Amino acid sequence: MAFIAFLYVAILGVVAAYKDQCGMNSNVSPLMQPDSHNATNGPWRDLSWGEINFIHTTDTHGWLEGHLNEVNYGADWGDFVSFVKHMRDRAKQLNVDLLTIDTGDLVTGNGLSDATKISGRVSNKIFENLDYDLLTIGNNDLYSIDGAKDIHANFSKLYGDRFLTSNVDIKIDNSFVPIGQRYRHFTTARGLRIVAFGFTLLKFKHDNQIHVKSAKDVIDEQWFKDALDITDVDLYVIIGHADVREPCQSTSTDNPLICMENYIRKKGQHVPIQVFGGHTHRRDFKCFDSGSSGLESGRYADTVGWLALSNVSPTETWNGSRTLPAGITMPSKTCPPATAAIKQTNVPKIDRRYLDFNRWTFAYHALGAPGPDVPATFDTPLGRKVSDDIWKTRNDLNLTTYLGCAPRSYYLWACPEGQPGNIYTMAKDALKTTVKKPSPALPRIIILNNGTFRYDLYQGPFTVGDAFTVVPYADNFQCIHNVPYETASSVVHGLNNGITCNKTMSGPEIINDDDSFDSHTNGALVSGWRASTQQAKLSQQKLSPRHVLNPNPGHATVDDFGNCATNPDSPECGDDTKHTPIEENIANPKYFQVQDDISDLDVAVDLVFTSHTVKDILNLEVICHKYDSNNVSDYMDKSFTTRDFLQFYAKEKWQNNTTECQIGP
Repeated sequence: MAFIAFLYVAILGVVAAYKDQCGMNSNVSPLMQPDSHNATNGPWRDLSWGEINFIHTTDTHGWLEGHLNEVNYGADWGDFVSFVKHMRDRAKQLNVDLLTIDTGDLVTGNGLSDATKISGRVSNKIFENLDYDLLTIGNNDLYSIDGAKDIHANFSKLYGDRFLTSNVDIKIDNSFVPIGQRYRHFTTARGLRIVAFGFTLLKFKHDNQIHVKSAKDVIDEQWFKDALDITDVDLYVIIGHADVREPCQSTSTDNPLICMENYIRKKGQHVPIQVFGGHTHRRDFKCFDSGSSGLESGRYADTVGWLALSNVSPTETWNGSRTLPAGITMPSKTCPPATAAIKQTNVPKIDRRYLDFNRWTFAYHALGAPGPDVPATFDTPLGRKVSDDIWKTRNDLNLTTYLGCAPRSYYLWACPEGQPGNIYTMAKDALKTTVKKPSPALPRIIILNNGTFRYDLYQGPFTVGDAFTVVPYADNFQCIHNVPYETASSVVHGLNNGITCNKTMSGPEIINDDDSFDSHTNGALVSGWRASTQQAKLSQQKLSPRHVLNPNPGHATVDDFGNCATNPDSPECGDDTKHTPIEENIANPKYFQVQDDISDLDVAVDLVFTSHTVKDILNLEVICHKYDSNNVSDYMDKSFTTRDFLQFYAKEKWQNNTTECQIGP
């Protein structure tokens, strides 16, 4: 086994050495991460360019290496750095503005960000090679107080007044202070005057040393009143880690991002507003009124959002172009008016596009390269350095360590539970194989939350890094010993039906899960996204090998301007690359279980679960009257966590096919 792992890494090292030796002298540039794969489909039209243009990323979650076993999103952060450099050069040639924006969640989801003691300690340094114009913070960046303090001490200082946290404070030396800056008032290179804010959603759990303010609280603060008193404003830019489609007032809390858009529209009725959101992990564009719209740009470095605006430049300060050379398309779409719409003469012309995160896409738009080959001139010195740093860091963190060859792909929402392609099916076998019984041992029932899994597991080489992308959370296994089988076997039913023990009421209550999408409970919001955008992965029965699909499976976005699922050839479609619409609408239960072969229904069992779900277990009607926290103990050593069980499983079960390991659907 050790020899196989060594051989795999050695082969990749040869590929990397070949890249370094031959890449600069070749007319075609090789892939930046040697174990990634080239795209099989590319863009089919050029981008529109406006007076001001935006490149948007969000929810990267440490995926700076790219998607190694997926062909659509194989570029790494170095490729993106090169892309942005070329696009900025092109903006200068066209005499228009280009701003880069990120709306948070830099950690939780990839080994680059999560394998270090403080999440993001290494990956953020790689991320920082992109000198963004505006950034804000996400909820995952705030879960760890040590991580949040690191952002305040280092990340915030690097980006200065460009890092906006209008409603997030951190406790430093017994006082709450902004993690970043409250707002930014600046003038672009072409003379556009902008006031920008950055907001983070309210609904997530965080340390008491973090304070996230509501929109109502911010509106009453003097700094915000001063910002809205600024008169020389041509455009408000509101960035935020929040859903652009969720209204200001939702069922349980407010959405500060949209509340602020609403409030600023009322205060400054004739000034355009551009919103950039995140958190939901979807591609989306929403019109608020004729002068205001919002963009979201995917997740996990699978999407680069592009937005072009025209008819927003001021008469007195603008020194850029209002018309562009022949062959360059300018935005022509408009959002419909609303009650609070701006004057019709100031209605912005808009276009948006969702770019697949791969080198073919980047080179096509940056250099006009038709693809799929990427010219060597695409790679900038900094981009190459960043890619090399990623490869070195992956090796230093042991993320490239080969564990086995996944025989097929396992999906979170594309295959029904019980089918071979469902990730629960594989996970049940993995849990039985790797979660070892103590001695002496009772029969056991193991319960897992679907939020343990963050991403699909794709066919092909499976490394330590891949294990992090599928299960990034390190929850240890705990149990209640000696539980009657009748009681233990009803726990999953109680969890999935949400019946809890409420000691202050006469009867049970429904579980009210107030955790966020990103904290182990990603089912509900993901289902809403799939229903609204029809983005998903084909069920296993419908898939063919990727290279014979044209177009191949991927995003088919539905937003306020177009429907790529039904009209992929329409100019209204926002997806930059055509993909086969795919179905990812399986509603897996929130909790599932695997149990030993138990024939005696009167037997006592060990009820095994993860540390993340202890409170939910103890709060069940069937449990709370008989057991409490004093009955909970460790089932295995705490060094073995949910982050480990797939690694152990792959080493034990997936070592047979090592001579030829191909990626699959």
